[in-house]
Formats: sequence, C-alpha cells, structure tokens
Amino acid sequence: MKVWRLILPVLALAACSRNPELREAARLVDSLPDSALTMLEGISPEGMGEKELAEYRYLSARAFYNTYFFLDDDHSRALAQAYAYKEKERNRLSNLALLAAAILATLVLYFWARKAQTEKLLLEQKEENERLLSAAEELRSRLGGMVKNEKKSGGQWDTLDRLCEQYYIYEGTENLQPRILREVRSIVEGLRSDSSVQRSLEQSLNAKFSSVMSRLRSEFPAWKEEDFLLYSFAASGFSSTTISTLLEKDKPYVYNRIYRLKERIRSSDTTDKELFLSLLS
Repeated sequence: MKVWRLILPVLALAACSRNPELREAARLVDSLPDSALTMLEGISPEGMGEKELAEYRYLSARAFYNTYFFLDDDHSRALAQAYAYKEKERNRLSNLALLAAAILATLVLYFWARKAQTEKLLLEQKEENERLLSAAEELRSRLGGMVKNEKKSGGQWDTLDRLCEQYYIYEGTENLQPRILREVRSIVEGLRSDSSVQRSLEQSLNAKFSSVMSRLRSEFPAWKEEDFLLYSFAASGFSSTTISTLLEKDKPYVYNRIYRLKERIRSSDTTDKELFLSLLS
C-alpha cells in the first residue's frame, strides 16, 4: 500500500491553493510528478504563509516520492512538517467547533431558562390574581355590611363589587381588562391600612361577641396594633389566604403569628381566656 493512501485523506492541502504555481503542481503531481517536482524546485518558499508553506512541503514530498518511489531525509522532514500543520489546523477547527457547540448550548440553556422564568412569572401572576380575587370576594361578603355607614369605605366597596362582577363575567375571555385586576389589587391591598374598615371590623366583633375586642385591648395593653389587627382578621373568620393577602405575608407566617397569639393568651391570667381562644380556633 502506498504511503499516500495513509496520509492523503489528511493532507489534501493543495487542491484549494490560491497560488497558481502550487495549483498547477497539484494538477501534475500524479500524472507528471517529475514535472511537478521541477516546478516546485523553482519556487522559493520564502515569504509564504504557514498554510501555503505546508502545501508546498506536502506537494514537494509527494512529487519526489512519485518520481523516485522513496523519500529522502529532506522530503521526509517536509512531509512531517506538513502533517504537523494539518494536525494543528484540525485541532484548531475542533476547538472552534467545540466553542461553537458550547455557545449554542449556552444560548439554548439561556432561552430555555428565560422561557421557564417567564412561565414561572406568569404562573405566579395568575396565582396572585386568583388569591387577590378570592380575598376580595371574602372581604366583600364579610365586611360589606360593616362599611355601609362609612361613606369613604362604602364607595370603595361599591367599586370592588363592580370590578369583581366584571372579572367573574369576563374571566377567560379576551374582554378581561388588566386594569380590572390592577384596581382590585389596589383596593384589596389598601384595606390593610384603612382605619375605618378596621374600626368597623372591631365594632362588629364587639357587637357579636360581648365587646371582645375592647376586652382584649384592656387585657393585653402591651400588644402591638398588628397583633390586634391579626386577631380581628382571624376572629372574623377570614381564611389564611385572605389574611396573608392583607398582611402581605405568606401563610406559614400567618400560622406562626396566630399560634403565638394563642400561646400568649393561654399563658395569661385573663378571665376571658376561653372567649379569646374560641375566636381563634
């Protein structure tokens, strides 16, 4: 087997050479190798680029072998140098391919992550919208009667009624306007700082449960307003979802705070302990 069959697939350098003399030598190297060798010997390798020099060395070695059927030391070295250049080029192209693959993989992962993040945000937004509307509906049903005598709050609840009704009518259709949810969110979140609603809530609890809020404030004067507010929400029967919405806290926080309120009541000497605890159960 000729040596060229071993290296030809690797060293096909001259076929696309830009040097017209090298192209001509490549054309003659198999049919007229002695002519190709003479032509190559008349070419000075000085000033050649790395790729062109490798082509020159390869063709010289091949023309010499095809002419004399052996390689002398000079042409053996020339062939080895051409082969070394080709290996370097192959490694460079392999590294470029790996780099391109890495960049492509990075882009794929990036867009996948962006898509996953977008889907997560949309899901969180949907859950938040559902949570707000659920809280709005519960607040409307439980507090509607309490705020009718409060002119400002009554106006808010009328608006909330209208917005909630529109939401439930058009939910799942293209007619659902984002402003509806924005306004509902504004109203529901505003209730946590609406003192008139909070007073109405405490007054309602006092009327229904033997002045429970007044007695609670008297028995626990060191409590913070946030504690009384949380107690009034829980005593009014609001769900953990609604309470977490109003307090802007997650449900574990609400459960923990209510548990701590219960423990403080249990460890106290108040005679109204059973009443206070019964409204938190």
